[in-house]
Amino acid sequence: MLSIDLTFAVIFLLVWVLVLILSKVFFKPVGRMMEERGFGSRENREAARKALDAYAQGLRKIEEDLKEAKAASDRIREALETEALKERSRLLSDLNTESRRQVEKARAEINGEVDRLKSELAGEAERLAGEVERKVLN
Repeated sequence: MLSIDLTFAVIFLLVWVLVLILSKVFFKPVGRMMEERGFGSRENREAARKALDAYAQGLRKIEEDLKEAKAASDRIREALETEALKERSRLLSDLNTESRRQVEKARAEINGEVDRLKSELAGEAERLAGEVERKVLN
């Protein structure tokens, strides 16, 4: 059977003293350190979550800005294409007008040359007719 004697009381007392000393010297500092680490890691997780949220928000902002810039560049490109088509039409019209003017000028020159050549030919025909008449009458 178990008997409780003085050694049991001394050992019990020593164990409690050891628990108190270890509690003050080891368990409480380790507990505080674990708590601080846990608090630090919670803070770090919260900071990381906030950083990810800020990153995602920044990324959405950049994507929206890119969409707006693309839309603006599309509008500018379309306006420039429209302006280029108008300029092309104007240039073609100017070229057509100029070519018609040059054709009319060339026609006028050709008609003038034809008239000059006709009159020259008529003069030459009269001269030859006069020569033939002189030779026939002689």
